Amino acid sequence: MKPSFTSYAAKMRQANREAVATVIALVVIVAVWFIGGIGLSGCGIEVFSTPIWIIGGTVGPWVAAIICAVVLAKCVFADFSLDEPEESEESEGEEVHHG
Repeated sequence: MKPSFTSYAAKMRQANREAVATVIALVVIVAVWFIGGIGLSGCGIEVFSTPIWIIGGTVGPWVAAIICAVVLAKCVFADFSLDEPEESEESEGEEVHHG
């Protein structure tokens, strides 16, 4: 279902929601990297002769980034055009020119 935005202001609010959600996703990915890399550096666990912190610091953020991208695409982002003419009562019968 494609969301319907009735004004340019509503489109800007959606764009702001998307920006904030993207920053939150970045914080989550950095936290996964920090916990997986630095947080696991003290334990002596190895997988195929590779310290677990290397795997946690590389594969962990990669997986977190994929999960965040899917969540953002399915739950947050909306497909709309900023180029569509704004429909408002003020511009009825008037030709609107944008810079």
